[in-house]
Parts: sequence; C-alpha cells; structure tokens
Amino acid sequence: MTIGLAYMALLMPAQFAKEPAKDLSLHFEKAPGVEVRFVDYHWQPALFEAMEKGTRAIPDATRNWVVARVMVETRPLTLGGVRMPVGSYAFTLWPNLDGKGMAVEMRRVDMREVFPNLNAMAPAPRGETIYKGPARFETASPPADRLEVAVTEGQGTVVLTLTYGDRRLALTLTR
Repeated sequence: MTIGLAYMALLMPAQFAKEPAKDLSLHFEKAPGVEVRFVDYHWQPALFEAMEKGTRAIPDATRNWVVARVMVETRPLTLGGVRMPVGSYAFTLWPNLDGKGMAVEMRRVDMREVFPNLNAMAPAPRGETIYKGPARFETASPPADRLEVAVTEGQGTVVLTLTYGDRRLALTLTR
C-alpha cells in the first residue's frame, strides 16, 4: 500500500494541476470542405499511458476525450466506409477499458455543450456516433510537447493527423 501511495503522489503533481493552464491556445486547420479546431494541450505521458493500458487509477484516463472539433462543411466524407454528412463532429479518443485497445470516434454533436476543464480534454457531449473504430497509433519522433492536429488534402482524401507526445494517429476521410 505504501508503494501505491508513493506512486500516486508522484503522479499527482503532473496529472492534477491546481490552477488552469494559462498558456493553451485554440488552433484552426483547414482543407477544402473541412475545418478542424483543437486546443494545444500539454503532453501528459502518464495519463496517456493509463488510457492505452486501461489503468483506472487516474480518473481522467477512464473517460473519453474530445481532441478536436471537425466540421464537414460542403459535402459528405467517408471514414472507414461510413458516410459522415455535413455537420459538426467531436473527434474523440476512448480509453482501453475493455482490453481491446483504444478507440477513436466521430460523434455528431452540438459543440456548444462541451464545457472543458482547461487542464484536461473535455468528455464528448451526447450525440450520434457516426464512426467508432480502433485507434491505431504509431510512434512519433520527435515527441510533440503539445497536442497537434494537421489537415492535409490528397487525391480525393483529407487526412487528419493527431500527434500527442510520442504518438501519432492518422485518419483518412474520402470524398
């Protein structure tokens, strides 16, 4: 028990800030027909590792995280064979609480219902899940000290690339 308490004491300062972070910024990325908005949250490796492993010791690692708002503006896109109509979506990460790995979700939502704690990514509000599938992260080097989301256009595609610390996830949306 003493070892467990010592471990939690080490995690507490890094994971549970006493004051809201004052250096976060809202970013906008665009490609034709798609806009993405996100906050550049600081990389928290212990918290993300807890999400990957399904550890329940850190409360923020046991719930979903909205990492970005995705607006499909002009015509529907397809993700994993599922049609995403024009609208506003929460690009959401789900922790590995069932032992099957982390998941990514595109949930059609009214983003005015997202009330973030400035030190942690907000949970997704109610809405319609359009797509949910495995979050296939790869190793990113060098690690990003803050959340980054890039939007790139290709031949009939838009790729959303999330980089958080030493993890990278690319989602390909087709036109």
